[in-house]
Amino acid sequence: MSPTIEVLSFRTETSTVPERSRRWLEAASRTSEAPADGPVARSPRSVELPSLNQIEQLRFLRAIASAVEVRKRNQLFRWIEGEFQTVLPHRLMVCTLVDSEGRPFVIDRFSSSPIPNEVLQEICAEGNGLISDLGDTWLNSGARPLVLVPSSDRYVPFSSELGRLGLRACAVHGVLDHHRTTGSQFFFFGVPTDRPAHVSYLLELLTPYLHTALIRVSASDQDGASEVAAPALLSEREVGILQQVQHGKNNVEIAELLGISPLTVKNHVQRILRKLGANNRAQAVGKAISLRILSSSSKRLR
Repeated sequence: MSPTIEVLSFRTETSTVPERSRRWLEAASRTSEAPADGPVARSPRSVELPSLNQIEQLRFLRAIASAVEVRKRNQLFRWIEGEFQTVLPHRLMVCTLVDSEGRPFVIDRFSSSPIPNEVLQEICAEGNGLISDLGDTWLNSGARPLVLVPSSDRYVPFSSELGRLGLRACAVHGVLDHHRTTGSQFFFFGVPTDRPAHVSYLLELLTPYLHTALIRVSASDQDGASEVAAPALLSEREVGILQQVQHGKNNVEIAELLGISPLTVKNHVQRILRKLGANNRAQAVGKAISLRILSSSSKRLR
């Protein structure tokens, strides 16, 4: 079966903003406590890092060389499911960005095989999804690579949920920017379970390139959106429907909330996609946020 790309709506965790902002800043503070001579001197891990064999080195070099070509979302998908996958195999990856107030929102998810929608919703649900708990655990561990496999102690709190979702092992890492307030988080599900230290090392190596590629793609999306005239682009009804789409509602749920038929909702969504020049619902939300028709905190700006 050929790889598939699935994209989630932008999601903010407004109910936990103060707490998550504090944790993000505390994690940044812990990472900034290194002495001036750099990370090699501060971490005993430097003498214990796994090594890459010749084939692994070649795959890694190919992956980072091809990363510089990533500018568009489809290029990001091909890179992740191509060269990146040869270095760090996984079944599902979820990408998030964190804004200046410490609010994480889902940008994309990429899967190499179909994953049921109900599983994806449990992973990425606003405020109480699995990635929310995993992200907090990563921050509380000092923003170091987090690899959860059955043989690790930290796996225990997540074992039943990961097992129930059929995603036996996972890994988390991210990047703090130079202000130490914003950055990104990446969640990998279905990673190899036999070499957790090796996976952790690969996360250290690959995440900066992944972060940079995601930033370029996000910037490219915004540049494309800026070409669309924002004033009066969407009607009041269309904005209201798009807000519900941003909240993760499907057509039936939106219809019940607004007292209209699911077919009417479907027609509105199709018009929204055409007006914004978007290929799917998540991209429409992203462009609407870029145009300030919606905000990342789910409050309408115009």
